[in-house]
Amino acid sequence: MRNSFVTLREARNLEKKKIRNGTFQWLESGAEDNYTSDLNLSDLNKIKIIPKNFNSIGSNKFNFKFFNKKIKNPFIIAPMGHQTQFHPKGELEIAKGMYNADIIGSFTTQGRHSFDQIIDKYKNINAIWQIFPFGDLEWIQKQIKSAEKNNAIAISICLDAPSRSHRYDDRETRYDAREFGINYNKIKNNPKYFYNYDWTLLKKIKKMTQLPVIPKGIMSKEDLSSALKNGADGLWISNHGGRFFNSGISTINFLYSIQKEIKKIKNKKIIIVDGGVRRGSDIIKYLCMGADIIAIGRPFLYGLISSGSLGVQNIYNILSSEFYNNCNNGGFKKIEDFNITRLSI
Repeated sequence: MRNSFVTLREARNLEKKKIRNGTFQWLESGAEDNYTSDLNLSDLNKIKIIPKNFNSIGSNKFNFKFFNKKIKNPFIIAPMGHQTQFHPKGELEIAKGMYNADIIGSFTTQGRHSFDQIIDKYKNINAIWQIFPFGDLEWIQKQIKSAEKNNAIAISICLDAPSRSHRYDDRETRYDAREFGINYNKIKNNPKYFYNYDWTLLKKIKKMTQLPVIPKGIMSKEDLSSALKNGADGLWISNHGGRFFNSGISTINFLYSIQKEIKKIKNKKIIIVDGGVRRGSDIIKYLCMGADIIAIGRPFLYGLISSGSLGVQNIYNILSSEFYNNCNNGGFKKIEDFNITRLSI
């Protein structure tokens, strides 16, 4: 099947025409008037990369890893819920794209398919299981057991989305995502449980499993410190795509503000970041700011809407090509070249 798009920009334009207006608004909208969601994009755009020519001879010598797994590219698919409103098979098509392209991706308890259903179909994918703490400890333990049984490579705990936010673009279309696409997921959850927990939950979860545990939603120095004190194996810096809290703080802005902390934990804890990536050069910017892994969400849904698993693979291939092309043209030959001195801020 011929690829229907050759850039992420074209993929977005195609999916906008292909799906109903309300679904597009739901996907693109951020909290309230999109201020923080837009900042994820605009703050990333303001940062410039300083090229370095004649920076050694030969091919790139990168050694990217997700914990102990070697990976070709330093980016993964972010967790995204309610995917059958975009494609009838939803998460299953994302999983198929992951399998065919050997991509690391994330699935969530807020998805339309359970982890069991996804892994039953695609057994050998490298997947992160994200748990929203929407149940008691016994419920959370069941989700951890599911992750272990299905050979998850890590568990992510979502901290930044306790309740449905007011998204003006979403609400003004009178669109309710729950009314579109089939929900095959039989996981029963209750968001009210979220308010029973504090940071000690992380320590309790660490005692339940040997899998790496990564809290997602770190956007303050206090939360960063709490995550480390309670045994986090990694830090996932994220404002949930600006979709839940209109704080006015972009992820790249926060990452810049914790450069001293990053130097202390670099090579000890994996640092994952998401927010606003729309081109290969954006990945370089995050790496230079100290991120190890960049999680990308909306663009992979553009691919899903366009052509299912083939679209997912195409988004991955485009980002990979752009990333390595920019590394070559900007003079990035080894991991050490990704550092903050290569940025103009």
